[in-house]
Amino acid sequence: MISVMKLNSFTGAGYGEKASLVIPTGPVYEEIFLETNLLPEQITRVTITLNGDEIVVLDGQLMKMLEAYKGLNSTQGFYSIPLADITAKTKNGMRYTALVTEKTDNILLEVEIAPAADGAPDVQLKGHASVSPAQAARIVVPQIKKQTMQATSTENEFLDLVSGPLLYVRRMHFASDKITALEMFRDYIREYDSTGVVDKMRALRNRRFWQSGYFHFDPIMRGYYLDELMSTAHDNELKFTVKTTEPCGSIPIIVESVKVVRPDLIGGE
Repeated sequence: MISVMKLNSFTGAGYGEKASLVIPTGPVYEEIFLETNLLPEQITRVTITLNGDEIVVLDGQLMKMLEAYKGLNSTQGFYSIPLADITAKTKNGMRYTALVTEKTDNILLEVEIAPAADGAPDVQLKGHASVSPAQAARIVVPQIKKQTMQATSTENEFLDLVSGPLLYVRRMHFASDKITALEMFRDYIREYDSTGVVDKMRALRNRRFWQSGYFHFDPIMRGYYLDELMSTAHDNELKFTVKTTEPCGSIPIIVESVKVVRPDLIGGE
């Protein structure tokens, strides 16, 4: 059964400040919800830090964008931090992407709030979580992080995706409305070659909804997360070629991924 729990109170919840709370260990965290009177642009940074490593980096507008892309309804006054992919078609696929906690974990949730003019209403900020029963061990860590690629021409190469034999991409959201096509090469072999028109059509067929100002690369759009995650393992290079209508300077990329931390237990899942 999925339960809902209220998180501890935030400290430092004021304009121009960084609010924080410690996430208790024990359950498996599927989603974390922020209940607040803040607008998306007033939530400038949201992070979840697991044992000193920032595993989630978002902001108010990105949280809304991710929900809208997945076709999930948005409620005013609430923001979702997605850990498990609740749009997975199988229970194991959803379970695979949740955050399993262990007794010795130190987990911190921080919310940076923009300054406001005098007379603004007091900040209201509460945390809630959808949780499932504890699991014996953490096999994977869900991650949402930002990277940036240079786009100084109309055909740009991105070779710096954080990668490894145990790191798998769920989705990559390229923050630019100038992208027309995307190719992906692994060790000089082309594995993906598509246009924005084709990928937008495929997304709609799978109830995913492209958002204005983004090009969405989504290997798991069909919902089969265990089978269709994109491995980042390679011997020589992992390269994305991004084609644009004009030079963009730089393109931020929001990368949703999972990192396997107990490969010895994968066979038993």
